[in-house]
Amino acid sequence: MEDDAGFTLVDLIFSMTVMMIVTAVCTSSLLSMYRTAEDVDSQSAAQAQAGLVFQRLDREVRYARGIADTTAAGAATVDFLAVQGTSEQCLQLRVTGGVLSQRTWAYGESPINPSPWRPLAYGITTELPFTYLPPDDVFGHQRLRITLSQGASANEATFTALNTDRTSGNDYCAAGRTP
Repeated sequence: MEDDAGFTLVDLIFSMTVMMIVTAVCTSSLLSMYRTAEDVDSQSAAQAQAGLVFQRLDREVRYARGIADTTAAGAATVDFLAVQGTSEQCLQLRVTGGVLSQRTWAYGESPINPSPWRPLAYGITTELPFTYLPPDDVFGHQRLRITLSQGASANEATFTALNTDRTSGNDYCAAGRTP
């Protein structure tokens, strides 16, 4: 009797089944790692974008002469009178359709000629991100709290308008307040 030194059909099917299971487990693990890496990259980009927006707004709100109190209970828009050198400029921020945008116009200009809306950040999920905080005994200046949520991450900052006090007006830019 001759000895056939080979594999049987059962051996072949068994080894192929084991190989398919190992391949499926490895593939699902790799896909999970890629998805996790994408999520981390997305959150990192959102954090960086929010950081840049907050840095810019810190400069602009810090030297504001007045912040509109229309945001006392939270709002989707806010405007304030920014002082940059010797010029005064109204700035309006809004969140609509998940986009934080800004436009400007010269203070006291008639007729009002606002710039086009310029996007600052995308993917904003906060519906009412702006809250006006009036001067109080602790902080003698007007403040603006901004909460920006993007996906799973949320960022909040409170900016103090150092050119304001308890007697400062806060409705300087009402003439240009339109959607």
